[in-house]
Amino acid sequence: MPSLTRAGYVPPKGQRPEKKPEPPKKKKKPRKKRMNGAAAASLVVLLIAVLIGAATVFIYTSTQPYAEAFLPGTALLGEQLGGLSYAQGEAALSRLTGEAIAGWLFTIKGKTQSWTLTAQDVALHADAEKTLGALWQAGREGGMVSRFLAMLRLQEEPMIASPVLAYSMEAADALLEEIRAQVECDPVNATVAFAPGNSEPFRYTDEEDGWSLDMAPLREAIEASILSLEPGEARTGETRLAPQVTRSQLEAASCLRTRVVMTVSTDEASLTNMRKAAALLSGARIDAGGTLSFNAVAGSRTAEAGYVEAEEPAYGAGATGLGGGLCQLSTALYRAALLGGLTVEERHAAAVPVNYCELGQEAAVSDQGLDLVLGNPTDSPMFVSARVYSDGDGAVCEVQLFGEPLSVRYALETQAQETAIPTEPVYVRDREGRYATYTDERVPVGEGEPGYTATVERLTLDALGNELERENVSTDSYEPVAPTVYVGVTER
Repeated sequence: MPSLTRAGYVPPKGQRPEKKPEPPKKKKKPRKKRMNGAAAASLVVLLIAVLIGAATVFIYTSTQPYAEAFLPGTALLGEQLGGLSYAQGEAALSRLTGEAIAGWLFTIKGKTQSWTLTAQDVALHADAEKTLGALWQAGREGGMVSRFLAMLRLQEEPMIASPVLAYSMEAADALLEEIRAQVECDPVNATVAFAPGNSEPFRYTDEEDGWSLDMAPLREAIEASILSLEPGEARTGETRLAPQVTRSQLEAASCLRTRVVMTVSTDEASLTNMRKAAALLSGARIDAGGTLSFNAVAGSRTAEAGYVEAEEPAYGAGATGLGGGLCQLSTALYRAALLGGLTVEERHAAAVPVNYCELGQEAAVSDQGLDLVLGNPTDSPMFVSARVYSDGDGAVCEVQLFGEPLSVRYALETQAQETAIPTEPVYVRDREGRYATYTDERVPVGEGEPGYTATVERLTLDALGNELERENVSTDSYEPVAPTVYVGVTER
């Protein structure tokens, strides 16, 4: 039987409890030694340091030769600058451009002469700073790595520069102004002078062309030639300015348009005044679109001017004054103007009818305000010829107008209506006793004159004399003049 022992239960002899088989023991694999974290980190740092060092050495050795030189991939006009110092780059720029700059010139050719600009004139040179500056600065912003990266970029995209030229246009502008002063000129019109009485009364001068210059294209051509460094040439390119009046035009416009011959008073004082004024009037010029004033030509009627006292029939019987008789000359000029196609800007009728022209065709003048002013409606100048001369027992005033030929003819017609003479005379006290002495004396002096209303028309006729047009020139009224009776002033 089983018994207990101190140690515990003791199985009976011969009966041991069956031992359970022990499971087979697993073979232990050899354990690998693992690196701790600190060691791994140290190794990484070491590797990075090695790589950085190697890269630094590589970058340094790659960039150091260009620390004070142009980087590879920089070029000027196709010539590589890599490895050259800045001074060597300047020398290369000078070598590449010097011959072209020294040989540059620009020629301007005119009609009869030429002018030349040289590189020295325009201070032409290559600007080293502007040409090389960008090339030199490539890779110089930042440190060694920035330079290395710039070298890599330049391998892919080289930086090629062209010379930047510097110049001054001051001398060119001065030359252009000199050319302008020599070439430009205004056109000169042909002229004509009139000297009546000569075998060749008209004296002509020829017209001359004018010239203008547009300097902008020339200036642009000069700058384009400079920037291309190619010698250039251009013509001044004058623009012709035609004169407005040519000799042929003046010669064609020097025709006799009309001639008026009028019998005038033979009073010597009147003839003296008319001859003086005719001499001043002869050769007078009326420019195209201009006017002629009779009073401006004749001047003031004074003794100092050479005028004398003479009868003035346009102002009534017995009227006299300095310059008397000039109304006869102005009348001849007025009639010539109407027959010659001129316009009449101012004209005055006589105070009473006159006997040296048809009624209403006179032109009274006075330096006290009455003037005759004529206008030239043509495109060419007109000229006046006037003279007063003896003709047998009488005297004649002749006025001629010269200008463009007339394409028509003109004629004058006067239509007059008479006004009856007043039946009641005008009594005048004869205080000087020239006609009547006593108060009961009645001495008729001068017959009465009828009055008139006169209308003058200008007819335009063709070459065959057919009427083309009729225009009213003037309508004037002349008051009738009553008979004059002088009465004495002394009692018997």
